[in-house]
Amino acid sequence: MIHLCQRARASCGACCGLYARTDQGREVATAELWRRTRRLARTERTEAAFRQAAAELSAEGPEALFPSVKICPLLGFLDAAGTRVGCLAHPLTTGGFDLRQCGTYDVTTCESFLCRSHAFLDEEEAQLAEAAGDWYLYGLVVTDVRFLRAVLAAVAMRTGEEVELRHLDHPPFRRALGALLEVKELLEPGSDGLFGAFRPGRAGEPRPRRTDHEAQALAGAPHDLVLASLGADPRSGNDLDALEGEVRRRLDACAAAFGPSPRPVGRR
Repeated sequence: MIHLCQRARASCGACCGLYARTDQGREVATAELWRRTRRLARTERTEAAFRQAAAELSAEGPEALFPSVKICPLLGFLDAAGTRVGCLAHPLTTGGFDLRQCGTYDVTTCESFLCRSHAFLDEEEAQLAEAAGDWYLYGLVVTDVRFLRAVLAAVAMRTGEEVELRHLDHPPFRRALGALLEVKELLEPGSDGLFGAFRPGRAGEPRPRRTDHEAQALAGAPHDLVLASLGADPRSGNDLDALEGEVRRRLDACAAAFGPSPRPVGRR
């Protein structure tokens, strides 16, 4: 079974409520993670101390978007450079002390939970998702299987060849694919596409996010595949014409950078 949370080149904190907040965006998410990281770094490695710190962090933290999807105050940066997110109460982080029960969920839930993407993505798709680059974009991409597959399908339609891991060895294409995946970050706050498999219901409850499969099936151009799966609902203030232009431009760049790379020995 693949593991999507901590990858060689990326990490994800979506299940800890990273994106389940009323104020959306990379800057506010980064600031909150640093706030937690610094607070817990000076907290004694005991259950009592961590419970108190977690309570204080939650009280001063962001407002949850979904009442039933909690935000765990123990999610933070695992490295000094802020390139990897993860649980600051996990025994691998604390030096052996398991303090996860001090957060929003109990240890059993943290240990056993797998997001829906684990049931659909294979290892190659997971590695292709790592082209998103950093923790913030990777989490948005890997939790939205439809979007990831639509992007890969659109590139394949433009180039006449399926995207494979070997293509990421070509730096210009890897950068271009990352830029195409980055259209996720162009969505306005509140857009369906920011919540992976879910969307906020009328009462704030999480509801399955439905993709317009008919629009995808009738798509006449590669960029339509991406647009149909992006979750750029107009009610959130998205400029659909502007987004279409960006998708077209970035898809063109992917096709232009799709340089040849050697196939593994034995493959035709």
